[in-house]
Amino acid sequence: MVQASSSSSSSRRRTVEDAVALIDIDSFDWKTYEGSYKGRALITRLSHIPTFLLNSHSSKPTIHSINLAKAALLRLIPHIKNETLDYDGYIQSIKLLKDPSSRQKTDEEKMDIDESIDWPSSITSTIGDEHLDKAWVENAKETERKENSKLSVELTGYLSNLIKESIRLTYLAFAQLSVKVGNSQAAMKHFGAVREYSTSSQHHVDLGVGIIETLLAFNQPHTLPGHISKLEATLDRLHPPIITNKFQAEAANVTASDIRERRAAEAKSQAVRRTVMVRIRVAKGLVALYNKEWSKAATELSAIGEEEGGLGDFEGKAISSADLALIITFTTLASSNRDKIRRVLLEQPSFKAQVDDSNSWLMELIRSFVDAKYGEVMKLLYASEPTLLLNPFISSHTSKLLELIQTRCILQYVQPFSTIQIPVMGNSFGLTPAEMLELLERLVEGGEIKGKIDLIDQVLVMKEPDYRGDLYTNAFKVGEKASQVTQSAIFRMKMVEAGIVVDPRPPKEKGVTDEKGQLVLDQGLGEGLDIDPVAFQA
Repeated sequence: MVQASSSSSSSRRRTVEDAVALIDIDSFDWKTYEGSYKGRALITRLSHIPTFLLNSHSSKPTIHSINLAKAALLRLIPHIKNETLDYDGYIQSIKLLKDPSSRQKTDEEKMDIDESIDWPSSITSTIGDEHLDKAWVENAKETERKENSKLSVELTGYLSNLIKESIRLTYLAFAQLSVKVGNSQAAMKHFGAVREYSTSSQHHVDLGVGIIETLLAFNQPHTLPGHISKLEATLDRLHPPIITNKFQAEAANVTASDIRERRAAEAKSQAVRRTVMVRIRVAKGLVALYNKEWSKAATELSAIGEEEGGLGDFEGKAISSADLALIITFTTLASSNRDKIRRVLLEQPSFKAQVDDSNSWLMELIRSFVDAKYGEVMKLLYASEPTLLLNPFISSHTSKLLELIQTRCILQYVQPFSTIQIPVMGNSFGLTPAEMLELLERLVEGGEIKGKIDLIDQVLVMKEPDYRGDLYTNAFKVGEKASQVTQSAIFRMKMVEAGIVVDPRPPKEKGVTDEKGQLVLDQGLGEGLDIDPVAFQA
């Protein structure tokens, strides 16, 4: 993590370029950044840096951003060549390596590459060795073509003879080849064909796991929700959760050998369920993070250690334990009070086990937050920003999470006071009085702080809470909601007594009195509401 200076805290968020400028490229710990990642997940992680830094944050990336992107590309290219057939990704990486600002240039500007840039020594020593390996590109294309041709011939034969299992396995091989080439869309298309020829619950579980692993490895959580629900439903049928009192109820009717065999089978079933549930919880957590549901993300990802025993064999295939700890820490701090933070982070052994030496600063951040050492919290938040920006899962949420944690610190600070001296508060947060005033003005205007600011005396005056009024207001809201629920229940009961069936679906054809989407009365019923037994539009 980047070290923060003593005057590093600021009321305003920095630009991406300013935050990244704190990273020393020559001493950057790439082994820690790569962590336990492997395969496509490692490629996705390394490719995040050039994609993030060179794309859209400014009209022209800074020299420091280009240098860092170039260093990441030098580590990315060997993984692409050694582990995949992704020739498109390889060619694009080589282009960016030769001209990192090419994403920002027009076609005419790309013809003139700046050779005068002062690259760090760790980059200039290897840049000359990286040229486009045309032989590897042609070999990768030829390998893909041959494999596609072979699978197409096999699929044609299987389709002619309607051999479902062979058709399923062939489409699955197509999907795996697409993943190796780096084409996630084609892989999902083939996975869809696999589903059509899956004939058992085990087939559907294997398919769901394959889809989730693929989308997570490519870091595409927005496409996951539908696949997660399908996999959960199938898993519950194939490997249901253990019922604790089952053996006690059947103990009188079975032998000891039967009980041992059944327990062994259930233990095996639960081991399979646990393996699949790890994937599901990671997927749910990252989907919640993508949707900015901080509390849900923290809950789902925390359950991986608490209930599933950690990532296990899934370590590094989509996410690492270190990244789990990072995401859990910031989402929990952004959405929870100090009591919950102490309970789910500081007092949770499974969470501590996920925090490795490179992330030891997370525990310091959590303790500072819980102990109300807000100056230390602000310094650690400032120092953590480059780390968050380079993390592909949390990068796009960095600014929002830091702002939420900072706001929560301020709200916790002002809660016990009726008046607060703004300079004294700014000193506690490591901010100047002007910076502290700017933050407080924004929170007061937004209604998050109930109070007013005396600009002459530099004092924040909190409004006295009206407990009696709040009690009446809450009681009125509860009563109003209860009344609505009661009236709805009575109306529904009268409808049922009158024989009225409500179908919410819209009618398929106009002019048909008993079509779906209408209220239909049974003949001879409806006397309770004095309605003739005819059809009415819903």
